[in-house]
Amino acid sequence: MSIPPCLLHIRVHNEDHHFGIWLPLFLAWLLLAIMVLAFLPLFLILLIIALPFGWGEFVLLVGPRFYNILCALKGLELDVDKTGEKVEILFV
Repeated sequence: MSIPPCLLHIRVHNEDHHFGIWLPLFLAWLLLAIMVLAFLPLFLILLIIALPFGWGEFVLLVGPRFYNILCALKGLELDVDKTGEKVEILFV
C-alpha cells in the first residue's frame, strides 16, 4: 500500500548563506482528512445527482485518484538553479 509523503525538505543555497527547513506534511494530511469528512454530505448529494447522468463512476473515483497523486509525490525532487542561487525541494 502506498502512503503519501510525510515530510517536505526545502533547501536554499546562495553565495551568502545556506538555509534548510523541514515541514511536517503529515499534519496537512490530518487537516485534509478533517475537511473531507466535513464535505462528505455534499459529496453524497453530488453522487446522487450524478448517478442518473452517467457521471457516478467519475465522482466515486475522484478520491482514490487524488490519493494516488498524493502518493506519487513521495520521492519527488525539484531543483531550481540560478546563477549563484539554488533551491531544492524534496518530498520524503
